[in-house]
Amino acid sequence: MPCEPSNQTDPKIVPLPVSADPGVAPWSDWKAFGGLIWCEWYAHSRLLLFFLAAWLACVWVMPLYANPAWILLFGGLFAIIAGPVYGGGDTSEGCEEFTFSLPPTRSERYLARLAVGGGALLLFTAMDLLALGLDLSQILAKLYVDSGLVRARPAFNSGLLYGLVAALPAAVFAFSYVISALTHSRAILLSAPLWATLFSLAALRLGLWYEELLWETFNGWVSCPLLAFLAAAVLWGGSRAFRLKEVGHQTAPIAIPAQWWLWVALSIGALVSVLALVASLAKHYHHLLRGFPR
Repeated sequence: MPCEPSNQTDPKIVPLPVSADPGVAPWSDWKAFGGLIWCEWYAHSRLLLFFLAAWLACVWVMPLYANPAWILLFGGLFAIIAGPVYGGGDTSEGCEEFTFSLPPTRSERYLARLAVGGGALLLFTAMDLLALGLDLSQILAKLYVDSGLVRARPAFNSGLLYGLVAALPAAVFAFSYVISALTHSRAILLSAPLWATLFSLAALRLGLWYEELLWETFNGWVSCPLLAFLAAAVLWGGSRAFRLKEVGHQTAPIAIPAQWWLWVALSIGALVSVLALVASLAKHYHHLLRGFPR
């Protein structure tokens, strides 16, 4: 006996993004990314609030004890600490396997952490540049001089440091963030600030040498764009490499050499190189402040 055709049709199963309203899906994706940003802020809010409070306190206190130019080092200090904190948080806590199993993609996590950490660095850099532009440190120092608490100091001429105060911390943060994000090793994570400082200072010294060769002075026309280009290139390359990162030391894009003594030797060499670069730049400290021919 032939079966009569049924009036019911089989349900058509389609992926959720296809069945969803096209006008709602992008908004949902943005809300999910905003949730990642909120999570990163919540996880590291104490660090950001500590640096913000330290910046505000030091603006008023440091002129009593040190040169007002201390403010130029604040962005670099934050970059050294924040790079490994944001880039290597999963590695330091040993929860990479759990994190990678969650729905957000590696690119979304990379960009969310970069947005919070890099955004905080941009905030502190803007505050430093504003303090330089308004000559805030000299104004505050003058209050203490007028009150007799400190002696008068020579006027501070920023020179090319307007560019370096933005470009150098950005390069340090980019190197330390990418190194920390691409490794499974806590040893590399702890040494990431050392390597980031080495690469950034080496690029700065190379740019200054070229400026001295062309113009016989330090003007920042080569060193600052070079540092900015390296920061952007490293962050872009790190985002592509982070997509391929998997759990397991054998899959880490950056790993410690098999011979432990080789890693120790490399670390000592990096430390010596950093000290040599700092000593070399210290010889030209006053010329860097003024940006005038030597």
